[in-house]
Amino acid sequence: MASSVPTSIITTSLMGCRGILTAGGGARIAPSPMDVSFVRDASRVSQARRIGTAWLRNACRVHEVRVDSAEVVISELVGNAIVHGTSDSVGLRMRRVGDEVRLEVDDGSPSEVPRPRPAGAEAEQGRGLWLVDALVTELGGSWGFTDDGKVAWCVFPVMREPSPTDRGRAA
Repeated sequence: MASSVPTSIITTSLMGCRGILTAGGGARIAPSPMDVSFVRDASRVSQARRIGTAWLRNACRVHEVRVDSAEVVISELVGNAIVHGTSDSVGLRMRRVGDEVRLEVDDGSPSEVPRPRPAGAEAEQGRGLWLVDALVTELGGSWGFTDDGKVAWCVFPVMREPSPTDRGRAA
């Protein structure tokens, strides 16, 4: 019996590895960048989250506590791209550049640059960008959108010293 579920991944690309310097001055192979495009469908948020967190854990060796925060960021940014974008697909790109991870979500839809906005106490939506801001700040990174509003991005260190917000968890 044929499935009526749309194809989940349109394209994937894992590109070649590059050398990066380690703390001791030696070089090692950097993880391959990860590019994936999904059909613009709400069911693809969990798939994007699983692919992104697996890449962070296995390719970049990001600590589990940091992966947990990044997982929510991936969910929120991909979810926003699916809800607010107008193209047929959503792209997720992840790169490790030196000691940082760069994550990009491309909805292919030029728009006004989104901003966090207040949500009422009873509202079921509207807190996603506030959450992204809090989690990326906790990760010691930065985030934003391209000037045309098509790409949401965030950059955060792979590792950092634990902060009081880690509540005693290892970073």
